[in-house]
Amino acid sequence: MSGRDVKLGIDKRWVRWTIGIVAALAVIAVVGPLLLAVFSRAPEDFISGRVLNEETITADDLEGSWDVAPGSQVGYRVGERIGLAQLDAVGRSETVTGSFTVGDGVLQRAEFVVDMDTFSSDRSQRDDEFRGRIMDVENHPEARFSLTEPVTIPTSTDVATMAPFEAVGDLTLRGTTTPTAFQIFAATDEGRLRLTGATEIKFSEWGIPNPSLPAAMIYTDSTGTLEFDLILVPAP
Repeated sequence: MSGRDVKLGIDKRWVRWTIGIVAALAVIAVVGPLLLAVFSRAPEDFISGRVLNEETITADDLEGSWDVAPGSQVGYRVGERIGLAQLDAVGRSETVTGSFTVGDGVLQRAEFVVDMDTFSSDRSQRDDEFRGRIMDVENHPEARFSLTEPVTIPTSTDVATMAPFEAVGDLTLRGTTTPTAFQIFAATDEGRLRLTGATEIKFSEWGIPNPSLPAAMIYTDSTGTLEFDLILVPAP
C-alpha cells in the first residue's frame, strides 16, 4: 500500500469518527432535554391543589388578628424551555412570616415577608442563578407584601364554591416596590384558616433580569407566577 493510500485511509477514519461524534452530540442535544422534561415533574400549583370543603366562613369567624403558621409556603412558577423540552421551573420556600387583622368585617391590615435565600427547586444550578444574578439575594434578602386597600369580607361564604377575593397592596421584590393585586381563595383546614392565591409577575416591572441562559440553551418566559398557600392561626 502506498503512503498516499495510508493517508487516505486515516483521513477516512477521521471523517467517520467525526461524523459519529457529531451525530452523538445531536442525539444528546435532542434526547437529553426531552428526557429532562419526562423526569422533571413540577409540583401542582397551589390554587389547583387548594383545600376545598363544605364548611362556611363568616365575617365573624375572621374577626381579630391571625399569624402565619408552620407549613405555609410561597413559590414561583416560570415557563422554561431547555432545548426542545418545555417545562415549568418551580421554586418554593417555607420561611414565610406575617399576619393580618380583620375588624368589623373588613380586612384592615396584612403584611407577609419571605426569606429569599430559602427558595429551592429541583435544580441546584437554577437555585444558584435565582439567588445571584436573578434576585440578588445578598443585597435584597426579603420579599414583602403589605396591604394598601381594605377588603370587605362577605357576611357568609360557601368555601367549596366561593369566588376568589382580591387583595391589593405593595409587593417588594429585588428592592423594587410595585402595586400588585392577588387573587385569593379562603378555606378552613383542621380549625385553621388557609389562604391560597397567586399573581402574575412581569419581571421588567421589578427590575428582575430575564432568567434565560442562552449559552446553556435555557429560555424562559418574560413573566412568572408568584403563588402562596398560607396557613394561619389566631394570634395569641
